[in-house]
Amino acid sequence: MADGTLRPLTAAPTPSRLLRLVVGPLALLVMGTIWGLAFALAKLAVENGAHPLGVVLWETIGSGALLLAVCVLFGRFPRRQWSYLRYYLINGLLGFTIPGPLLFWVAPHLPVAVLTLMIPMAPLLTYVLILAMRTERFDIWRAIGVLFGFAGVGLIVLPEGSLPEPDLIGWVLLGLAASCFYALQNLYIAMRSPPDADVLTQTTGMLILGGLAAIPLAAGADGFLLPSFPLTVPVKAAATMMVINAAMMLIFVWAVRAIGAVYASQTANVIVLAGVFWGWVIFDEVLSPWVWGAILAMAIGVALVTLRPAVPTRN
Repeated sequence: MADGTLRPLTAAPTPSRLLRLVVGPLALLVMGTIWGLAFALAKLAVENGAHPLGVVLWETIGSGALLLAVCVLFGRFPRRQWSYLRYYLINGLLGFTIPGPLLFWVAPHLPVAVLTLMIPMAPLLTYVLILAMRTERFDIWRAIGVLFGFAGVGLIVLPEGSLPEPDLIGWVLLGLAASCFYALQNLYIAMRSPPDADVLTQTTGMLILGGLAAIPLAAGADGFLLPSFPLTVPVKAAATMMVINAAMMLIFVWAVRAIGAVYASQTANVIVLAGVFWGWVIFDEVLSPWVWGAILAMAIGVALVTLRPAVPTRN
């Protein structure tokens, strides 16, 4: 679910007025709202006894299998050469196998809105890594965007009364570790994506191989979430997450191709607002003014970082 997971491999398209003003905003609203529900479902599953690794397996292998069916339908299959398999595996590890359990582990301890704030942190941290590697020239507005993002984190962890309980700060910081892995994934895609890679097939490959890599971990932790009848709450939640992840990935693929990745990346902000809504509907969560301030700061930060054009360094 990280922003940048389906980065385009070609120049951004020039969308029509209808796409920009009607279809695009509607697609962002649908993706953000439904993906935001997935975070609430993850919290529901883990609170009711599911192991985080078990939920990850549903979200990766399950969603990957559904996307593989779409690949079969269109006659497009993930490449099976070693270089591609390695790319899918590392992508899956950075985007799902490692950060997924971290997020789902902290999910029961944090409001859904705070949990979803880990998603817009990914593009901000990605820019920090890009600057550290000196692959882009410094841009003052993008740097200010990063500062807004970290200010948002500060508004969550520093003021008394921001979180329901003060000892939840450690869980917020652990959740930020997941954002770091999402940022590493973004950087890996930018640097190692095969020139002829297709966003649908590479997403399918990374989900399946990332999920397969999590199986030994789930076995060691006795973390499998097996279906039983009647279906339990965790199984229902995980199965719904599986369908959501596959369906929203398909819409995101379309949005990247039709409207551009910069536009589609704004889904991250909608996910946060949706997290507020679903947290209130499902868990009766009420946010402090500090968290609302953090959401606003994050939104400004993401807009400044993602909407500004990147300027490569001169060789």
